[in-house]
Amino acid sequence: MSILSNTTDSNLVAVSLGSNLPYLNLSPREIVFSAMESLRLISIEADSSSVYRSDPVDCPGGAGDFINAAMVLRVPSKTSANEFLAVLQGIEADYGRQRSAEKNQARTLDIDIISYGNQELETSRLILPHPRATQRRFVLMPLAEIHPEMVLPGQSKNIAQLLSLLPRNENVHLSA
Repeated sequence: MSILSNTTDSNLVAVSLGSNLPYLNLSPREIVFSAMESLRLISIEADSSSVYRSDPVDCPGGAGDFINAAMVLRVPSKTSANEFLAVLQGIEADYGRQRSAEKNQARTLDIDIISYGNQELETSRLILPHPRATQRRFVLMPLAEIHPEMVLPGQSKNIAQLLSLLPRNENVHLSA
């Protein structure tokens, strides 16, 4: 049974993970896998994609390739999107994430909420669904692998359809 077909008292949350800096003795790939385990522990149910390698997008020159993945999680409905964001930021901090005023810096771990249930939200801390998710191959490819039929709030097309509309100018491929 697909995680999408279970509609018990919970929220379906799509997240995107990425890393392009090592932390302590962990490679970006190991960081992503370890963070995925942390997310499984805090969810009722979880589906995860394979790991992808992608060129950095809108990053300063010299930024290394990213390791990316996606997960769709079922979390208790009593958990708000802002509470979940705080948990994700705690996981990021566990892997040495340091926030900067500069956008798109290299990072040890980035976990973005792509969608949270059917919520559409815009606050200073969180915009749902993620405002650039539909423009990013490194977000849509992993999501399409695990839930191609998922429709993000405010969209009429599913993940697979959105992915098919993107130009192929982002270099994203399965990581060996």
